[in-house]
Amino acid sequence: MMFHFLACAARGRMLFVRDTEAARLFASLAAEFPELVALCLMPDHVHLILPHADPGNRLHRVLQGYAKSRNFVARADAPLWAARPPPQLIPNDLHLRRTVRYVHLNPCRARLVNDPLAWPFSTHRDRVGFAARPVVALDRDPSGFHRFVSADDACDPAGTPLPTRVFREVTPDEVAAAVSSVFRVDVGLVSSRHPARAAFAKVAWHSGLRDGKRIGAACGLTPGHLRSLVAHIPDRGARLIEPLEACARSVGDPRFMELSMRDERRLNPRWGRYRELT
Repeated sequence: MMFHFLACAARGRMLFVRDTEAARLFASLAAEFPELVALCLMPDHVHLILPHADPGNRLHRVLQGYAKSRNFVARADAPLWAARPPPQLIPNDLHLRRTVRYVHLNPCRARLVNDPLAWPFSTHRDRVGFAARPVVALDRDPSGFHRFVSADDACDPAGTPLPTRVFREVTPDEVAAAVSSVFRVDVGLVSSRHPARAAFAKVAWHSGLRDGKRIGAACGLTPGHLRSLVAHIPDRGARLIEPLEACARSVGDPRFMELSMRDERRLNPRWGRYRELT
């Protein structure tokens, strides 16, 4: 049996205002529920699909732990979460498939993005092979699954394609955005001691950026370290290992924007009705 859980923010509250806050909540839920089937974070609510009714109340513990850290950052003491309704039973596989689609389409129907791939805080990317650390299994037919989900008036009635390679000159910023998005980390980590930095260097080299000084300046690597990282990276016509392949295919795709510490409510007009929440 499968169950659909909904957790809503208390009236007037937002669950996150920065990408890094959302990434932390996403990681906490994924770590607590390695068995999860689908997950989507929205600015004022969360959807999960689990193969059980959470008899140990693990979800409550994760949400309350996040509430403490969120209230500390927001300097608030009011409840972050509203009373949570009981989970809904998903009776069969057909209903499950439709519910997963509904969950993954939430950001599009709320007009936050115009494609489910453009929202980093759902398991849609994981399901179709564009997450560095996938938290759900890859679909047997990633392209077909993506068309099934994206074929909606909130996105494109005909569905949208998965990213493909860009055979043109790319910029370090485009590579950094793709790596940040696929890894679900702040773009600043491409210049720190994090796996995203090595991925940036390899994908940049593979994508045709062969100016070692330019790459090194963008990610903080010495020429010697950079040479050792890219020594066995093939030309852009060859396929890379994952997650480098996902990053390379995402370079220049506007659906894969960098994650950052910025307050997205001010910068993203799509946040609409969420702007006045705190």
